Amino acid sequence: MPKARRIESIGDQVLDHIRRAILSGQLAAGSRIDQHAIADALGVSIIPVRESIRQLEAEGLVEKRPYRGAFVAVLSMTELVDIYVAREALEELAARIAVERMTPEVLAGLESLLADMESATEAGDRSALFDLNGAFHFTLYTASRNKILCQLIEGLWERSTVYRRRFTFMPERAQQALAEHRRILDACRKGDVEAAGRAVRLNVAQTKKAISESGAAEEGARPPPSGPGA
Repeated sequence: MPKARRIESIGDQVLDHIRRAILSGQLAAGSRIDQHAIADALGVSIIPVRESIRQLEAEGLVEKRPYRGAFVAVLSMTELVDIYVAREALEELAARIAVERMTPEVLAGLESLLADMESATEAGDRSALFDLNGAFHFTLYTASRNKILCQLIEGLWERSTVYRRRFTFMPERAQQALAEHRRILDACRKGDVEAAGRAVRLNVAQTKKAISESGAAEEGARPPPSGPGA
């Protein structure tokens, strides 16, 4: 029996609208969020807008300022480094465990995703690359069958998404990232635990390096839209 399609609530729709506006740069870093204007534009009450703002504050996308309201969070280089240092260690560990528990089905899934990434890279489809990259990594990490580890990584990805979507637009990074994913898959095929861990760690580290060197992660910078990477 097919699963029923999930219908988004008004709250979900409002949350998605505001989150997209922030991540796309439509709502600029440091700008005040006019909650009443958003409610009017979407034709909803102020309640789901306020609930969405609270959720986005928990995600690190919004910050509340006493007596002034809600503002789009200004991201910092310090936070970027902290996130990626944690990601490097946890994702290397998840990859190593996953390779030890690798199945033919997971390997086939990774191969299919890499083929799609190659096509998206050739087409210059950065939006598709962004989604495929996440699918590739979490297909691998989920194979570790360590729920706690995957939850920790997922939380860090949510925080680093702000930087990657808002701060990176680097066409030259696409080919480099694709080569890094090929190395990850090659290590998985060979069952090489050490190589898989190193390849994943390098991929995360190189993305951090690319973002940093782009100069877009400076305090208060308003960057172009998203690009590929871990």
